[in-house]
Amino acid sequence: MVQRHPTIERLMELLGRLPGVGPKTAERFAYHLLRIPRDEAMQLAAAITTVRDAVRVCSSCFQLDAQDPCSICSDPTRDRGTILVLEDPREVARFEDAGYRGLYHVLQGRVSQVEGIGPDDLTTAALVLRVQRESPREVCLANNPDLEGEGTAHLIAEQLRPVCGNVTRLARGMPAGASISQLSRSILADALDGRRPLVPPA
Repeated sequence: MVQRHPTIERLMELLGRLPGVGPKTAERFAYHLLRIPRDEAMQLAAAITTVRDAVRVCSSCFQLDAQDPCSICSDPTRDRGTILVLEDPREVARFEDAGYRGLYHVLQGRVSQVEGIGPDDLTTAALVLRVQRESPREVCLANNPDLEGEGTAHLIAEQLRPVCGNVTRLARGMPAGASISQLSRSILADALDGRRPLVPPA
């Protein structure tokens, strides 16, 4: 049996640590990097080095930015009375595109027994301290509407209850194109609670 060079094995091992990358995909990526021109592979390596040097975690909200505090936390025009709690830094851009103008707090994940992630692995303790310090009028939990997201939101709400009187949950409703017969009970309940008047067209 022909053995791979130890450097290839090491590359495959590191690539296999990326989310969603199994052994076969890691092997394919490793051999792809060996096939392409050396300059192209080095550009990838340089890009990783550059982004790790340039981007940092905001010490206030824990999103990723080139400065600390980040550009959003430093912006005096933001509504400082509202903190939107997210699971992942990637979600910040989505809410910015949607027109949200308050502040953020990124949990850096969610509680997951399968992945071995507990409350202490998230930034929940920092969130509680921040709410005590800044006294926002509202903390809105924007966790994903699945089992782990709901569990994480419930845990955070319990921790925030003594320090914030207005902890809200991002509204959910019926997704466009969905069939009522296929929706879960929780989604239908949220859709009922969040119903709005039907405004006739002008």
